[in-house]
Amino acid sequence: MSATDPAAPDSQRTSRLVLALMGLLVLTALEVVVVSLPVDRTARITALAGLAMTKVLVVLTAFFRIRRESPLLRLALLVPLVAAPAFAVALMLDAAFRVTQR
Repeated sequence: MSATDPAAPDSQRTSRLVLALMGLLVLTALEVVVVSLPVDRTARITALAGLAMTKVLVVLTAFFRIRRESPLLRLALLVPLVAAPAFAVALMLDAAFRVTQR
């Protein structure tokens, strides 16, 4: 397609959306696999929280077109996505440590 073709942006956006949907399907399949793994409950919850945050990031970048927003708004949206799982992991590891110390 040439640069003057009006269908080019729509086809690129459509292919990006299809790719995002495929990524969400893969992440959902990984969640199902993680649930059935014979691992510690803390590790399972941590993995599921990480996969959920990854899915949110895919939705924000693909469907809400966060790339077009200002850097400050992108930072305001992405910092909680990174900080929340970090805090959750720290709290889960602390809880697991306290349980094993009793």
